[in-house]
Amino acid sequence: MCRCPQRIARRGNYGAFLMDNLPLIKALVEKLALNLNVPVSCKIRIFPDLQHTINYARMLENAGCSLLAVHGRTRDEKDGKKFQANWSAIKAVKNAVRIPVLANGNIRHVDDVQSCLEETGADGVLSAESLLENPALFAGFRTAEWVLGSEESNEDGNLDQADLLVEYLKLCEKHPVPWRMIRSHVHKLLGDWFRIHPHVREELNAQSKLTFEFLYDIVNRLRELGVRIPLYGKNTHGGRISSNGIGA
Repeated sequence: MCRCPQRIARRGNYGAFLMDNLPLIKALVEKLALNLNVPVSCKIRIFPDLQHTINYARMLENAGCSLLAVHGRTRDEKDGKKFQANWSAIKAVKNAVRIPVLANGNIRHVDDVQSCLEETGADGVLSAESLLENPALFAGFRTAEWVLGSEESNEDGNLDQADLLVEYLKLCEKHPVPWRMIRSHVHKLLGDWFRIHPHVREELNAQSKLTFEFLYDIVNRLRELGVRIPLYGKNTHGGRISSNGIGA
């Protein structure tokens, strides 16, 4: 709760916009903690004022929250690539409460996990936007964006986002979800590929009604066009990565 900063959350008065009504948040958590047979977890964004954030976290703990996830950005800091998450604020929250704390923000690849845990003292980490582009993040794979310019050596991990999309589509066939969600995930996973062949993205956008057959065909067509942007893992051989993210 109390995390989503999107416009739809403002209209519905939920997510991060509940931060304007702390008594209501407290009442909600107390009600859940008293009436549920499972622990109550909360996810929040920080306030610009650190002490306000700490008071917020303690209020949730006292209301019955058993696990707290803290996104180290304010409600107005929506662009995760433009605004760095404040790990120091997460650390302050962790030090101020007794319940487990999960850190969220700046988790772009698996090396960030250890860095975040060390800097914040958190009990675990979360990732959102980065996982939408690279669901294999926690398995140690990273996109070319986080390989270019790195002093570490990386190699083709024999996996790419099209492979992950196919796996995702097969799961969606077994466990149906709304097509609007599938469309969004296709754009996230194949965004770099579409930048190389934008006409394929335009054909996707032109489809008012999607089918699995059409989406599998998009993957096949991109492969036939010679597009492959691999996900990378560390190596000791010093493989080169070109500016468009394609391994050399």
